[in-house]
Amino acid sequence: MDLADPDRLEALAGVLEARAEDVRERRQQFRSAVAAVPWTSAGAAAYRARCDELSADLLRNADDLDRAAADLRAHAKAVRERIAWMHDMVARLRDEAREAWDAADGAFEWTADRASDAWNTVRGWL
Repeated sequence: MDLADPDRLEALAGVLEARAEDVRERRQQFRSAVAAVPWTSAGAAAYRARCDELSADLLRNADDLDRAAADLRAHAKAVRERIAWMHDMVARLRDEAREAWDAADGAFEWTADRASDAWNTVRGWL
């Protein structure tokens, strides 16, 4: 998994959210199936209590998947912000480099003109 690819992070978050919804749906099916059991006895009460525990575990699992998806989305957002910052920084550096080059180019031209003037002066002496 490329943790610097926000699109892939978002896609994985979507998969986790879908799985969380699947777990909730299956949990509901499980609860409905348990409720439909006509069994009554001490064993039945223990069975239903254990099924309630399992149902609560499934709900926690679904919530954990949703939290993980939210964390991935937050990370994707942070990566997008960092990438935008880097692009902005590169653009600023390029602009500064162009400005420095333009300033230096003017200095080169001035130096070339002065060297040419000096050479012409020296040639005039000869």
